[in-house]
Amino acid sequence: MKTHWRITSKRLQGVRGLLKVYLNELRKIKRQKTIRMIMLVGVLMPTFSFLLCLHNGYRFRNLVGMNILLGNFLVAPFLFSLILVMLFSMEEQNDTLKTILVTAVPKSEILWSKIGVAFTFVLVFSAINCLYTFVGGIFLKMSFSFLLKALEALFITAIAAICGTAPVLLIIIAFHKKHLIALILANCFVLIDFLFVWQLTMLNCLNLYLPICIAYRITYPLSIVEYTPNLQYGLDALYYPLFSGTLFLIVVLCVSMFGGILIYNGQEV
Repeated sequence: MKTHWRITSKRLQGVRGLLKVYLNELRKIKRQKTIRMIMLVGVLMPTFSFLLCLHNGYRFRNLVGMNILLGNFLVAPFLFSLILVMLFSMEEQNDTLKTILVTAVPKSEILWSKIGVAFTFVLVFSAINCLYTFVGGIFLKMSFSFLLKALEALFITAIAAICGTAPVLLIIIAFHKKHLIALILANCFVLIDFLFVWQLTMLNCLNLYLPICIAYRITYPLSIVEYTPNLQYGLDALYYPLFSGTLFLIVVLCVSMFGGILIYNGQEV
């Protein structure tokens, strides 16, 4: 019983320590004006899609498709990578890593907390994206069941897009002491990923089995909130087995995260 209690106590201490580091990282990033500007862009993007669909009389599925493509497969990955780069940049500029390590906090926990903060902002953006889509659905007089289906699609595709973009972690961590290079490479990676997804919407690049392409293909059926027969060809062409696609993304995510930890732990302070 004593041994079990000690193990449980150590685990609780570890969770509390990780939570403390996470909250510290969150406080640091919230004070940055750049973050407010990035989040403003995140708000403007679904606003633009919403107004465009209302002005041109587009169907609800067009609004959902735009918010998924531009929001979840472009803005969300950019937001995720930019916040990670900024967190590492602040760490180097303020020279806080040595101070944190003195308190016996493992480097892996520091990295997990940074990833957690970046993912938190992605979830905030996703919530804003869902809100605008929901309001747009009300204006377009959609039924509640269609609205719920759209929100489900937006949330799941956001997670899938981040999993598909996970290899950017290796780039950011490998070059985290060279902030400008890390920023350029990360942005290029995300932009190239988006271009491949854009080509997929035109039924090109179907022979490329990249993580981001798999993420889009397995979640594409979710975005068809209003089925029409002319969409069936796209559904058939983009079809990718859900189980194998999900398993592939999980493997990519795990390799990226644990590979990033190995790189980060091996770097000199």
